[in-house]
Amino acid sequence: MSKGVVLMISNDFPPVSGGQSRYLYDLWSCLPAEEVVIMAPEIDGAEEVDAALRCRVVRVPLRLQEGRFSKLYKTKQLLVAAWEFCRKNKVRQIHCGQMFSTGFAGYWCWLLLGIPYCVYAYGADLLEFDGRLGWGQVLRRILRRADKIIAISKFTRECLLASGVAAERIDLVYPSLDLGRFADSIDRDATRDDFGWDGKQVVLSIGRLVERKGQDTVIRALRTVAETIPTVHYAIGSSGPYRQALEQLAVDEGVAERVEFIGFVDEADLGRRYAAADLFSMVSREIDEVGEVEGFGIVYLEANAVGTAVLAGRSGGVEDAVADGQSGLLVDPEDLDAVVAAIVRLLQDDDLRHRLGAEGQQRVRAEFDREVQAERLWEACR
Repeated sequence: MSKGVVLMISNDFPPVSGGQSRYLYDLWSCLPAEEVVIMAPEIDGAEEVDAALRCRVVRVPLRLQEGRFSKLYKTKQLLVAAWEFCRKNKVRQIHCGQMFSTGFAGYWCWLLLGIPYCVYAYGADLLEFDGRLGWGQVLRRILRRADKIIAISKFTRECLLASGVAAERIDLVYPSLDLGRFADSIDRDATRDDFGWDGKQVVLSIGRLVERKGQDTVIRALRTVAETIPTVHYAIGSSGPYRQALEQLAVDEGVAERVEFIGFVDEADLGRRYAAADLFSMVSREIDEVGEVEGFGIVYLEANAVGTAVLAGRSGGVEDAVADGQSGLLVDPEDLDAVVAAIVRLLQDDDLRHRLGAEGQQRVRAEFDREVQAERLWEACR
């Protein structure tokens, strides 16, 4: 007799972009296909994503806009969809990809149907809501009733412990990569020429354009860096609400000609962008007043996967993603002089930069293959 399937519910799942989406996709695409079902948003491009997966995917119409009312709508829609699915199918466990919208659905399916659930924690979700009146109580109730909480970094684990979650109920499952996405044979010189980077020393950032990602810090560093590295060029990938402010900052700092906004980087070009850059930099910082923090930073692994060294801000869960002195360098993201010095050092010292890139690549292959992390997840929640 079948024990039933494991249902994963997430409002962040491809083709939705972002770190949470990629994290969940890479893990769940490696789990036993006959034992899992994924419930995710119904959006353009979903059919292509689902066709590449071996498991069943149930798509739910959701509004993916930002805002409190949108979150409430998503919560309601996911609760209804999960309830209907669990009533009609044998489900032995539910995995909730986010604390609130999906965690709320998992909690009510446990309350009404007795189905145990696991919750995934990223860091910012805990800091944003834990102290808020009303929301904090909901969060603690969801966490208290969960069978397991999956933490993506040691930092996230510490946040959970501080919220009163017992250590034995927390399992650490790092973000990971499909290493097949990152080829070893990229022609770096030809790729640089394709991107117009020939003759430049390129610092690359790829990450949503929001304040905590620290693109503004690198822009502020450029004028001083250029005094030593006159060919320095800063390429910024992705999109977000902070773009206009960053564009204006580049003008104000007198470095607009050195800053290139390349927009969204599609999957076909992602590895090529990383490989063509001299250095990958994202000096993320914590913004305490709004609970913004980097829970891990999968982009650092992606850059290392093609042998590119990284510079990162020592904050949140970044220390799990970047091994200081092995795969890259960590600096205080609030110390502009330290950021300047690190960029100059890495662009000047070819031997150091190449060593960090090579050792970072070895580390990613040994520790962050998605098959390895998926096995950890499956064992933790069985």
